[in-house]
Amino acid sequence: MCSPASFLLRPWATRCFFVFALVAAGGITGCDKAQSDSIRLANLGKKAMERDDYREARIRFQEAVDVFPENAKAHYGLGVSLIEFDELNQARKHLREASKLDATMTEAFYQLGVVALRDDKLDEAEQSLRKALEQQPDHSAAQYTFSLLLERQGNIKDAETALRRSIVLDPYQPAAFLQLARLYTRVGAEGEAIAVLREGLRLCTDDKVESAAQIAQLFNELGILLQQAGRYTESIEALTKAIRLPGATPEIVFNLGWAHASNGEVQSALSYFNQYIELAEPNNPAVRIATNVARHLRQRLTADSDG
Repeated sequence: MCSPASFLLRPWATRCFFVFALVAAGGITGCDKAQSDSIRLANLGKKAMERDDYREARIRFQEAVDVFPENAKAHYGLGVSLIEFDELNQARKHLREASKLDATMTEAFYQLGVVALRDDKLDEAEQSLRKALEQQPDHSAAQYTFSLLLERQGNIKDAETALRRSIVLDPYQPAAFLQLARLYTRVGAEGEAIAVLREGLRLCTDDKVESAAQIAQLFNELGILLQQAGRYTESIEALTKAIRLPGATPEIVFNLGWAHASNGEVQSALSYFNQYIELAEPNNPAVRIATNVARHLRQRLTADSDG
């Protein structure tokens, strides 16, 4: 039986990149050739994944598995690729095979936890995530995902602990700050939530995070909380920063319109609600709300003009 070649694995969010050791050419047995071909195909899958070409990655990893079924890393790569297509049962199958072939593959257990949580299989998710954290306690993404599981289980205090541990391990993950703020909001601790978001924005600068859209999400959440606290000027400031960032969503435009309306700035509010109506999907329920609010704002402007 041939064992898969050694490799270096680097986790990143829910996607993972692979570096496979290539088998030197020359004097290759049939078994070695199958293994070498599998590694070569898996490397092609890795390159496709780096380009976010998951269709190509899926094909190459499947070919790698077909050529050499004992390649744990090929099963793992195929499993991760299948997650992108929302084929969770097949993803689970290959991730489990990867973990059986290599019981030390922390990432396989982590991704199994991700799949189980998405599939609402909480006990299975807990088992897999605990295994991943047992092998690698400083796995920030696993700590973050474990916090989501704990919150789903109603264990708010431990979810907070896991989130804070995840942030200590990797202070440049906006999603963890956003989740922690929402956790505090859920229990009525809005002041703590605002403080968490401000800290997240201090640390997660555009040179530290994957995309500016993640920073926009933090500003948006901060703007919502400040608006709910009646701090409209601060809310407008936060939401304006959010809307100026690449990847800002139409929902931020809606929230900015609402903040201006709450602050008595009718013309600005109307402008943003009109923008939202143009940007949002027509079947979005919030479009009807924005349309009604815009109509009332126009009526108010007309009344003020007539007066």
